Amino acid sequence: MENKRVSKNGFTIVELLTVMGVIVVLIGLMVPALALVKDYSKRIQQKAQFHGIDMGLEMYKTEMGSYPGSNDDSLTVGGDPYCGANKLAEALVGLDLIGFHPSSSLRYDGMSTVNLTTGSSGSVVVYNAEVDTPNWQTVQENMGARKGPFVDLEKVNAFRMNEVYNPANLGSFAQTTRVGSSTMYPLVLCDVYAQKRSGIGAKKTGTPILYYRAHTNFKFQDSTVNNDSVGTADDDDIYSYYDNEQLLLNGMPDDGTVFTVQKPVAPLTTPFQMFEKMIVNENIQTIRRPYRADSFILISAGKDGDFGTDDDVFNFDKEVTE
Repeated sequence: MENKRVSKNGFTIVELLTVMGVIVVLIGLMVPALALVKDYSKRIQQKAQFHGIDMGLEMYKTEMGSYPGSNDDSLTVGGDPYCGANKLAEALVGLDLIGFHPSSSLRYDGMSTVNLTTGSSGSVVVYNAEVDTPNWQTVQENMGARKGPFVDLEKVNAFRMNEVYNPANLGSFAQTTRVGSSTMYPLVLCDVYAQKRSGIGAKKTGTPILYYRAHTNFKFQDSTVNNDSVGTADDDDIYSYYDNEQLLLNGMPDDGTVFTVQKPVAPLTTPFQMFEKMIVNENIQTIRRPYRADSFILISAGKDGDFGTDDDVFNFDKEVTE
């Protein structure tokens, strides 16, 4: 009887293991590359958000005559902190997200001194669009006076501070910003690096964007030198670190700790030097000049949510000195 050989098609165990090994190696090579692509994509998104904010601030300047201030109210008019990040948000979207009121003084409590119909002046909540205020503005007049919003609300990630930070960890920030008849925490615009926050009422948000307006009457950025012989060495710089210091003292949103030192942008001993390292153009050798010395600076904490680290994103491109 004739024997017939039966042919079997398939892979041997060695061949299978070889193929699987090659796949594992390829995956190992691809995962870091994909992570880099994802990080780069996020930076592009952050730059795009900054571009939108840049354009919004230019429209604000066209309407109001200048960029909004960034000074912290707790240092200038007393009361609770209301810093550059808060004033950026109010200027672009208004405290109630329906536009900036031109009578606003960008104050921490939402109040402003205005002319009353009685012929005198008085302090009022300029964002009171809930009920008629016959001695100043009706609801219709209030709404008709609004400017903006100057940015797309869906793209700037506007949140109350207690939606980003646990209220128990907000330090000296208080729920004193007045909108209509209510008081609430001030607004901030958050970057695109959203994370789920902890604490009651916390949402998925990015880290607040820092805003600094240039003091164009000054010509230097050097906290160690008093260039005008008036005051202290750090009060005649183009950009002031103090404009957002109180927000930085809150630490990172999920730290659960209120910092008592200048953190996370810099250690206690060198806050101004660290800030300047972030913004000074090192390619200008003759004097210490920051980027965008005639306008404003925006800073995102980047992927790690920590200011002062290598992944920070700015509304300018830093040139690296060789």
